[in-house]
Amino acid sequence: MRLGISALLFNLDKALELCREVDRINHIEVGIDNLDECIKLSKYKGEFDKLNLSLGIHLPMELNSCENIKYIRKSWIDFINKIEDGLKDLNIEYFNMHLGYVISERLYKNRIKYLDNSVSFFEELLKVSNKRLSIENTYSKSGDFSNIGYICDDFEYIFNKIKSQNLCFCYDTGHNLINNSDYISNLNDRLEIIHLSDNNGIDDSHLGIGRGILHENEIKKLLSVNAKYLILEINHNHIKETIDILDKIKKRGMIYPFLIY
Repeated sequence: MRLGISALLFNLDKALELCREVDRINHIEVGIDNLDECIKLSKYKGEFDKLNLSLGIHLPMELNSCENIKYIRKSWIDFINKIEDGLKDLNIEYFNMHLGYVISERLYKNRIKYLDNSVSFFEELLKVSNKRLSIENTYSKSGDFSNIGYICDDFEYIFNKIKSQNLCFCYDTGHNLINNSDYISNLNDRLEIIHLSDNNGIDDSHLGIGRGILHENEIKKLLSVNAKYLILEINHNHIKETIDILDKIKKRGMIYPFLIY
């Protein structure tokens, strides 16, 4: 399992400096939103190679695989293809994305309709993309719009429809603390990426381990799964501290409590 951190373009230089300081970090997942950012990111190829970093891309959260308007849904596929082409000089391991969002009332009335939209989206995308695609659990709070993909059933439905091994699952611990569902047991065979963070169960604050309510049993379970990437999607100031805690868990088994004073 490769150990990674997350970054955006604005703090990528700081993230790479952290990778130089902690040589165990050998993966980085970078979030990008716009096509022009592909040019900016590609300029870091030499740094990625020098540090022996594998690279994943987190696609924009505005992407909506369950969009009901076919023209718009196709435009998102075209956008991803352009992102992929814009990053062709980089060795991208995967693209990661959330499923999307729906007007809440419509989702509650006909969830399957929007899941089928997502299935169609991924089937079409996988036909034209050469990259591995991961889909990530999220959370949803009451409002006019709801995210889809905050319960395990959504992903089971999609994976039952799409057997391609180029579609895999990204498990986010912070999101699961807000909307809990048993992803690890039910999606273990498709789980390849872990986003590890802590929070208070209300806000997705990307805290280091021990600064929220994430229990050590959950972490022990995660360390035993056959994922390819463990990404510390947390405040960069908490990275070293979190790695120390993970080392203690692996070395001594259960440690309690995780409270950081």
